Amino acid sequence: MRRIYIEFYVGLVVVFFITMTSFFVFEEGVLGDYDAILEQRRADGIVDMLDAIEATSGTEAALQVLQGYVDKVELELDVYNTHTVPATVATYFNQQSREAGVFYDDEDTLWLKLSDHQTFYSMQNAPDSELHQSVAFNEDLLVVFLFGGFAIYSFFMVWFLSRRVRALEKTAHQFADGNLTARASTRSHQRVGSLNRTFNHMADRIGHLVTSSRALTNAVAHELRSPLFRIQWQAELLGESQLDSKQQKKVASIIEDTDEMTSLVDELLYLARVDHPNTLFSLQTLDTSVWMNAQWPRWQALSTKSVSLDAPQDLPSVEADPHLLKRVITNLIGNAEKYATSQIAVRVYCEDTQLVIAVHDDGEGVESLHWPFIFDAFYSADRSRDKKRSGYGLGLAIVKQIVTRHGGHVEVDHSDLGGACFRVIFPC
Repeated sequence: MRRIYIEFYVGLVVVFFITMTSFFVFEEGVLGDYDAILEQRRADGIVDMLDAIEATSGTEAALQVLQGYVDKVELELDVYNTHTVPATVATYFNQQSREAGVFYDDEDTLWLKLSDHQTFYSMQNAPDSELHQSVAFNEDLLVVFLFGGFAIYSFFMVWFLSRRVRALEKTAHQFADGNLTARASTRSHQRVGSLNRTFNHMADRIGHLVTSSRALTNAVAHELRSPLFRIQWQAELLGESQLDSKQQKKVASIIEDTDEMTSLVDELLYLARVDHPNTLFSLQTLDTSVWMNAQWPRWQALSTKSVSLDAPQDLPSVEADPHLLKRVITNLIGNAEKYATSQIAVRVYCEDTQLVIAVHDDGEGVESLHWPFIFDAFYSADRSRDKKRSGYGLGLAIVKQIVTRHGGHVEVDHSDLGGACFRVIFPC
């Protein structure tokens, strides 16, 4: 909001200056500077009046009237002769048809002369005049009020707009977090032009596409289960019959492939279940240290490598579904098992107000160019495409979905063991 406010305020000031400059240029070039014309006529009127007084009562009387005028309006009167007057002033008054009159120089000083063509008079604001100082102060105060008004207007305008934008942003976050039913309000006091309706139209299209994709995935996965089971069952029956060694290898390969496809189907169905926003979680308050140590023997059995657990007794509790949290750690350890050389380390600790579960391995690690995509479904950083090692790219996607639904997030980094480090971070 601060940046928007500054940009709006600066833009308002720039527009004001451009408008005023354009007006003055237009006024002088097309309309004419009537303020200057009026000042010129006032000065001419003063000179005409002094000429009349001088003609009837003499120069002394005219000078007394001039001095009285100067004192009345708090001006400073200076007298010059032909030798001390500035050249620009002398040149102006020496022009033909300018035997009498007035002249304003570049500093807005008024020059005039009476019938004595050898004497010139200048009038300008007295520097110590309280009246002119007050006028200048009021003009400066006007500028302060003007820009203060701009600042106040900009603040309320930006606040007014940002309140609507924040409401739309909140809806966008809800939609991004998986609530596909979230829609922006289209009420007149809450919408930002046609942006809310456009957002809702986009959300409808995306929601339809996501729903269709989920339905297709579930339908395909469910429909594949039956034929896969029949193929596997018939292959196992065939393997029990009298076959030569070559035929036995072919049957064993069929059974292995169907096992992989069955695992893929199970992973797809599990991912679809945890990804669905209406899936209910059985949240419980878990004593992290006690729960981790109780589950640890099962996780140790998942690996043939050296697996260690570092979970201090003073860890904070966490609100989580124990079954899904177990699946998260199982997937991370299973992923580390594929790539670790000899060592896997699970470290649990508290960082600020967050609980961190980090799984380290001493394998080859994951190049940083894969980090933004490593938790996407079906993405694999293993270029060899060896499914026995890299899997189908669903394990880490399931981890991300479960952790996100618990209000946490996932990270990947380099491990101090030399391989990769996968961290899941939950709010305590």
